[in-house]
Amino acid sequence: MTTNDTRIQSVDSANERAWDVLSAQPQSALEEAEKALAAATEAGYAKGVADARLNIGWSNYYLTRLPEAYRAFLDVYREYRELGDVLGVCKSLNALGVYHYSIFRLEKAVDYFTQSLEVAKANGIEDRELIVRINIGELCLVLGNPQDALEYLMPAYTRMAGVLPPSNVADCLRNIGKAFLQLDNPSLAAEYTRRSYAIAKDVGESIMATESLETLADVAIRCGEYGEAERLVTEGRELVAATGNANQRVGLLIVEGALLNAMGRPSDALAPLGRAEALSESLSLKSRLFKAHELMSEAYRALGDYERALEYYKKYSDFRQLVQHEDTANKIRGFQVQVDIERAQQEAEIYRLRNIDLKEKTEALEDINRQITSISRIGQRITASLDYGTVVRTLYDCLKPLIAIDMFGVALADPDRGQLVYKRYYEDGVRKNDWRISLTTDSSFTVWAFKNNKPVLITDKELEYGQYLPRRPVSRGRPSQSIVCMPLSIEDKALGVMTIQNYEPRAYSPRDLSFLKALSPYVSIAVENALIHDRLEVLNRALSDEKRRLERATLKISHLANHDTLTGLPNRRLLVELMDKSVETAKRTGGKIGVVFMDLDDFKPINDQFGHTAGDSALVAMADRIRGLVRASDIVARIGGDEFLAVITNIRNRDDVERVARKVIEECEKPLTFSGASWKVGVSIGIALFPDDGEVIDDLVNRADSAMYRVKHMSKNAYSFWGDAVRSPNGLD
Repeated sequence: MTTNDTRIQSVDSANERAWDVLSAQPQSALEEAEKALAAATEAGYAKGVADARLNIGWSNYYLTRLPEAYRAFLDVYREYRELGDVLGVCKSLNALGVYHYSIFRLEKAVDYFTQSLEVAKANGIEDRELIVRINIGELCLVLGNPQDALEYLMPAYTRMAGVLPPSNVADCLRNIGKAFLQLDNPSLAAEYTRRSYAIAKDVGESIMATESLETLADVAIRCGEYGEAERLVTEGRELVAATGNANQRVGLLIVEGALLNAMGRPSDALAPLGRAEALSESLSLKSRLFKAHELMSEAYRALGDYERALEYYKKYSDFRQLVQHEDTANKIRGFQVQVDIERAQQEAEIYRLRNIDLKEKTEALEDINRQITSISRIGQRITASLDYGTVVRTLYDCLKPLIAIDMFGVALADPDRGQLVYKRYYEDGVRKNDWRISLTTDSSFTVWAFKNNKPVLITDKELEYGQYLPRRPVSRGRPSQSIVCMPLSIEDKALGVMTIQNYEPRAYSPRDLSFLKALSPYVSIAVENALIHDRLEVLNRALSDEKRRLERATLKISHLANHDTLTGLPNRRLLVELMDKSVETAKRTGGKIGVVFMDLDDFKPINDQFGHTAGDSALVAMADRIRGLVRASDIVARIGGDEFLAVITNIRNRDDVERVARKVIEECEKPLTFSGASWKVGVSIGIALFPDDGEVIDDLVNRADSAMYRVKHMSKNAYSFWGDAVRSPNGLD
């Protein structure tokens, strides 16, 4: 190997290293690319010079040095063309498109993207084609067309596995997240953006990770999760400090302003927004500038400064009208149409070369156009719903007019059970549920399609089953002769299989297979979205159930804390609270309250002779008797072993309480029965009146207790008011 060959290899290695770290470490990439440029120039290596210039352009772009980036992109485009380097031409055209997008010359951006796509398609460069589609999707978001954006981003996402590096996958996922946020679906926005952030962090793409954090912060603000938004902004600042990317710094300042506006702090929001405005103007970051103006208008309006609010809103509005020019929007909308037209033209050329007559060509083209229209219409309808059953039903209803269907369903993978399950399917127009197929079977076309990730087309089962299965498949119900099984997946994740069947042979053709294959990315997206939604619903239900269990437990704990566990009566703690409310009511209304302190007579012998279980039964029985003798508005509580207290509210005089005391003594005299034996339990009662005997709860209880002890020591089974003589139920003792 010659010395010059060694130099060329060294230049190529340096350019590869620079290309690999462009967005993660733009300053390091710039230094590496400048060394490669010097070495390539010295060696007279033209391609090495061009590759180095492209890397220098991208490094300056990520360092927000846009004029330097543009000059490099323009120079390298001419160099690649002179070299006849098709891949280089694709890359430089795309770079020029990205530059014009960044300064919001969107028509120019579309022109460059279109040229890049044409070169990529003409030369079969799939990765460059997918990157352009991602860029077009991002343009649709700027124009406020999130549904159009998804039509570019989702198919690109399903095709990029193993084709594009992780940084491009992360970029696509982030834009999908932004599209769902614009569609007011924050849960899906968060789902896709978190995937983007995880991929970017895993491969060290700090700039891409920062952009994902910016979008996640917007989602958190939309959901009112201001603390989470603040945390995400802080994390983003740490990454920007490492990368030095001014564009991201401006983006985080704008998110900070949006957060402060949402938190009702518009005066605080003006500081970061003002810094964002100044930086955007100095760096020509027009996309950031109009967003800063929009938020500054909101802040001034909230502060009541309507003149400044109008001034900034006019700046924002004028700029939106400028960038959302109808010509640009039409170019972007026509992008996919052009792709479809080219496909139709290719089909037409094939027919021409085969000398097909004009009528046949026209019918074929019309059929292609109908399929294109149908795919777009069906895709929009099924991705509009997050309910799995609705997705399957909508898909079935859309396909019936287009394809002869006797059986239709989507089988989902259930790896835990090792099965494919048709949660919902249609047979002869009748909806059915839960048909399961083991993944170990060797007699199912659906299982074969799932395991091999390849479609199945059967036009005559009896003749063709051997192409896929070692033995004749076993049918459930009437056997189908025509079958199509289309595997569904996103990235490398297999979701399941879409199946259509017909009882007659030769019901389906390769054209039907192509149609379903083109439709399958939309079905995969709709199914995955529905499954994500179902998982969120399950989680929400689990959280709701847990909340209800906690509420029930709290109520039970509260009840146990405030009630006697044996009798269910209020305990002393709750009694004080209820008495306090009764006393306050009596003070306001000028009413009276009777406090009745009761202690059971001759209770201990029950425990001694019959056991504690009998004693507990006696306490429950006496509690029920006392509770049945008072009004619902009165209070009965157990305050000790065999001590009870009743609060008789809203009485006119002491006679009302005396009647209660007599009834309690009479009722308690009725004997209790234990194991066939009878036992009489008396009751000693002390009474205090509010406000006659006191106005403080403790005083009233103590005086009623004192009166009860006087009865206990003198006669038992009687009652006494505080300060009075003891009385039996029949009169003075």
